Amino acid sequence: MNEERYPIDLGPSSLYASLPAEITVEGSPYWLVRDPEGEYRLLMAVCPHAGGDVRPHEDIFYCPLHFWTFHGKTGGCLSDPGHRLAYRKVAVNNERLYASAELH
Repeated sequence: MNEERYPIDLGPSSLYASLPAEITVEGSPYWLVRDPEGEYRLLMAVCPHAGGDVRPHEDIFYCPLHFWTFHGKTGGCLSDPGHRLAYRKVAVNNERLYASAELH
């Protein structure tokens, strides 16, 4: 693991037995999820359409402002495929989670 690329220590993976988990990183809200391949990812909890707080509901996330919905594991927009939730990659090292500095 490159520590320059993944400098944000999220703590031990055992803290996140139940996903999605709400996390604040550098003052911004995120949801920690695992994608279909089992990789962790931090999805920004702010809607790219209207800036509303994105909330989980069953297997999706939704924005209550205009009801845009997002895939619960990848953050892809189900309402408009041209959009998605911003995200940070997460690496696992010695059973600890580390988030990337780069926002995608």
